[in-house]
Amino acid sequence: MKILDNLFGSYNNQDVREYTLDNGKNLRLKVLNLGGTIREINFNSRNRILGFNSVEDYINSRTYFGALVGRVAGRISNGEISIDGRKYKLDQNEGTICLHGGKDGFSFKVWEFLESSVCNDAVSLTLKYISPDMECGFPGEVTVLVKYTVYKDDSFTIEYFAQTTKDTPITITNHSYFNLNDDLNENILDHILKIDADKYIKLDEKNLPVEMASVENTPFDFKKGKTIKSDMDLSNMDLRYTEGYDHPFILNKSDDNQIILSDGKSGVQLSINTTEPVVILYCSNKLGEDFLLSNGEKTFKYQGVCLETQWYPDALNQDFLPANILRPGEEYYSKTIYTFNKISD
Repeated sequence: MKILDNLFGSYNNQDVREYTLDNGKNLRLKVLNLGGTIREINFNSRNRILGFNSVEDYINSRTYFGALVGRVAGRISNGEISIDGRKYKLDQNEGTICLHGGKDGFSFKVWEFLESSVCNDAVSLTLKYISPDMECGFPGEVTVLVKYTVYKDDSFTIEYFAQTTKDTPITITNHSYFNLNDDLNENILDHILKIDADKYIKLDEKNLPVEMASVENTPFDFKKGKTIKSDMDLSNMDLRYTEGYDHPFILNKSDDNQIILSDGKSGVQLSINTTEPVVILYCSNKLGEDFLLSNGEKTFKYQGVCLETQWYPDALNQDFLPANILRPGEEYYSKTIYTFNKISD
């Protein structure tokens, strides 16, 4: 078990550091203090996520590759929220929508190194960011910690902690684009995905929530596991707007793995469990061919699959969804566990 620290670049006259968390076996994470971004997840000597080689690409691309997303992940309709009768106008960075906390959200901040630790079974890194009152329109000064821990058993966890000085919404997630192939030039449509969810949320033409619906007899039924492409019929109204899966699933609470992603060719399997009620399944439907990845691969549509564990999207503006308000004196806490396995040789 070890942790390494290297200079990756600079942004706004601040050093961008890259921290490598290595379990000494099969799993190694590279984490940037820019946006708490996971730049690489190396499992069995292959990188399993999409990432860049430069600060400029992370800032300019707006793909959110591997980024920590907040203050509120996802879309907020009309770029506006109301808390206890008071309205707040938020940063609108997707038309009239506030997306992923606004154009200068958590993903584009240089986070402070707080601490690291190494022991026999785990290595961890904790970063800190203080979001000022009214940053991107959100009320309250919010102090956020994120802790990444890599374990000897080829699993890792991401834990988020936050406190606020005023009532404020908060939903933090990680936006990694997974690709379990041994070659990132191959798409993820043949990946087998299982999601333990009986319901999903229908979206309108702006990708905003409309209603909860049963997955039964729909392309959104992943309960038994299937390839991503098997039911991805783009003539289906729920998939036409988004050009594929970009939808929230309401996770069932169970002791079993809530989400399992695997690739038959590489034999790599990723299992995910979370404290959060929702996972957003996004299959890089709108990823263009404008960027080069860290190993020289060119980006393309359906190259990665995001599994964003989080709160219900646009919760404060949708009467059928529970609110996500953090109040002074409370602590926000969220944890997601990612476990890698080799299921075949």
